[in-house]
Amino acid sequence: MSSSYAAKKAESDALDKAIFNDSAFALGAAFVTTGVLSALGQKFSRGYRSLPISAKTALILGPSLGAMYIRGEHSGTEFRRHKYLNQLDPAEREDALKKKQAMISRQTIVDRSINFVNEHRWSILGLAWLVGMSGAGLYLYKKKGMTPAQKLVEARMYAQLITIVGVVSTASIASLGENSDSKHVQHNSAELEAILASDTKVKDPSANDSIVSADKK
Repeated sequence: MSSSYAAKKAESDALDKAIFNDSAFALGAAFVTTGVLSALGQKFSRGYRSLPISAKTALILGPSLGAMYIRGEHSGTEFRRHKYLNQLDPAEREDALKKKQAMISRQTIVDRSINFVNEHRWSILGLAWLVGMSGAGLYLYKKKGMTPAQKLVEARMYAQLITIVGVVSTASIASLGENSDSKHVQHNSAELEAILASDTKVKDPSANDSIVSADKK
């Protein structure tokens, strides 16, 4: 086994471990929080007690799984950012961040939007579900002639519709990013920082010539 393969394997294992630990922590914390809220609702709310067990389970597991996915998404990005930037001394780190900011400043609003959606897809979908569920709940709360269980089922239908629209929208935006010729749209911020931070050689000879001529000037 070569040293480069062993290093990549160790890095991959560390990334998987970081994502697993953070995701498990988010899942546990959200599960305990929603469980406590459910217990309080069961004790003090007659409307909550009238809900079927399937609805109560969905109210506990839904936010818990959403928190797990969102935290896992952010954990991978943070791991890569810290790994590559921490390998640099302060001057190199500052230079890499300046190059990143300069590259971002050349992006159009459309490119920035695509990049943001690709980086925070799960967070956007989770927020869309929460907004849909909350908005539908407030709307249905004022309607008469419906039981709490019926209101919850209808609110879930509205939230699922909004989430499906969000899934289709983010998938379409992701395909736009994949078809874009802009390098900064094809990479997320962590990968971009890795490119800026790593001491890679320029593969294009003409690019090397331009760099040399720029240095001479």
